[in-house]
Amino acid sequence: MATYKPLEYLEHLKKIAPDLSDQINNIKDTYENKLWHQLTKQIEMIIISPQLLEKKELYNFYINFIRDFENKLRPLSLVEVCIAVARQFDTDESRKFIETISQKVKKDKSAYILTLSYMANMNLRSGVAEQLQDCKKTLELAKEELQGVTGLDTIVYSSFYRVSTDYHMAKSQASEFYKNALMYLSYCKLETISQEEQASLAYNLCIAALVGEDVYGFGDLIANPILKALEGSQHNWLITFLKAFNIGDIQQFEGLMSQHRDIISTQTAITNNMQKLRQKISILSLLELAFRTPSDKRSISFGKIAQATKLPLGEIEHLLMKSLSLGLIKGSIDQTVEIIHITWVTPRILDLNQINSMNNRIAEWTEKAKTSLRLVENDTVDLIA
Repeated sequence: MATYKPLEYLEHLKKIAPDLSDQINNIKDTYENKLWHQLTKQIEMIIISPQLLEKKELYNFYINFIRDFENKLRPLSLVEVCIAVARQFDTDESRKFIETISQKVKKDKSAYILTLSYMANMNLRSGVAEQLQDCKKTLELAKEELQGVTGLDTIVYSSFYRVSTDYHMAKSQASEFYKNALMYLSYCKLETISQEEQASLAYNLCIAALVGEDVYGFGDLIANPILKALEGSQHNWLITFLKAFNIGDIQQFEGLMSQHRDIISTQTAITNNMQKLRQKISILSLLELAFRTPSDKRSISFGKIAQATKLPLGEIEHLLMKSLSLGLIKGSIDQTVEIIHITWVTPRILDLNQINSMNNRIAEWTEKAKTSLRLVENDTVDLIA
């Protein structure tokens, strides 16, 4: 591979990509005037041009031109440019190239974490079992770098959580996949994700929410616009399914199981976890009952819980113990009279019906407060008199 001095290379580049001559001349002027920020923007534009991509010229562009002044560029911008260059290599070469860049930007948190995320992604894409372990180690290192740090560029967070999402998907770790995918969506603009990818991610999120061991709050997902990707598709039923789980509606759950039994029978993630799903919706039914019960009346009988959860009376204590152990409720069980005294219920993102229920309870509380105030005022008048 021939090597050039920076300005010589730009002249060479004009010969192999004549359509870009104007852009290259502007880059030359900016380089000579040492306007590094403006030069960065010009580089970001030219590296996505079809002419350079088709000729696989980006590495030459880096070696013969960018490398001359890379220490003048904002580290994160340098990494973003180098990632574009790395995409023209195969997986292993791509990872090695970015690993070299990572050592140059190690002192900059945003840039370094972005290189780690890219390297982890390349390990994951390799398909080699040993590199899956390397992916895990690199993600753990990136996570350590993120600890206690706020205000980094959005691309740093979105890249990290995207790779983490893909890793946990590859490992079939539903709960971790669910958490990381929602974090990824919180940092990523939905319009930057293809419709096909949105539909796939929405479907996998729904399944992960249902079968995830410690996922008992679906409000984040239900409120997320990613679910619109399932509307009108063969998986549209999952949205209704999630909403039934979110409020612990066992009757609706059973109805949906019957209505969609043919397609559900093809969903091995659901059929293989049916017992867990029934336990989960029973717990969510308990949480909904506790939520709708005023805090001063949360001494709830086993019989009332059995009625709400559609479980035999003999299984209620086990359900309560499970809910307590998961930290979803706090309280104490009185086995003698078969009552649980609930002192706390895990916070959840509420739907409109739940918000309306809370609004009604606030109105009731306000009225009770007014009544108490009037009683105090009347008693005070009697005492003064």
